[in-house]
Amino acid sequence: MAYVPECKDTFFEGEPGLVGVFEYDYDEIITFRQKLGCAQLPLCPCSILWCHPCFLMQNIEWDTRARHLALTIDGIKFVHDKRKTMCGLSCTDAGKESKTVPYDKITDCDVEEPAGTAFCCCIQNVLHKVSIDTASSGGYSDHGTKHELEIEGLKHPHAFKQSVWAMKRGEMPENALCQHPAFTGVASSAAVPTLLAAAPKQVDMNTPLLTEIRDELKKLNKNLSSRYGSADKD
Repeated sequence: MAYVPECKDTFFEGEPGLVGVFEYDYDEIITFRQKLGCAQLPLCPCSILWCHPCFLMQNIEWDTRARHLALTIDGIKFVHDKRKTMCGLSCTDAGKESKTVPYDKITDCDVEEPAGTAFCCCIQNVLHKVSIDTASSGGYSDHGTKHELEIEGLKHPHAFKQSVWAMKRGEMPENALCQHPAFTGVASSAAVPTLLAAAPKQVDMNTPLLTEIRDELKKLNKNLSSRYGSADKD
């Protein structure tokens, strides 16, 4: 069953139409990429001249912790937030990037389990990969098959996949943070007070309208009674 797991990532707090946040396993990603980067350094001796090894570890951490992923009522939302690069000076900062993939455009969402090694049989693959495809994705590049969105290192990749398919079917996953008329399902009990506080107060909005309709019906009834009463007397 599709569900949204608990998450400590607060990056999307206040995001309109937020269904759920899916957290990256930052520590595992950083450890894996740092090991891989160190193993590959001998292949690029020129990088030593640019002090690349001195900033490698920090660059990997900056890049990794700037990644955030969520499901909204509009689609899958991936954000690569503003981050430091290279030597960490402000002039080398990388800007914020974001991408939303609408559910109705998704043709495939699959999880690739980690297997084998990433480099020279010494760096074990430990990260799950989630691939999102649309009708416009596909084909091949220097890095393999091109996907609309590739997500590596999620803590709960299978829960994410199940939630994506549920949203595509118009079903709200369990523990979702919001409800929307286009989707079925019930939000978690913990989220209900938030929903009630954020939603318009329909009763207050409808009361004046209902009162006006009642008054108009009274007038109409009075007019009809007056007319029929006059006809009976004649």
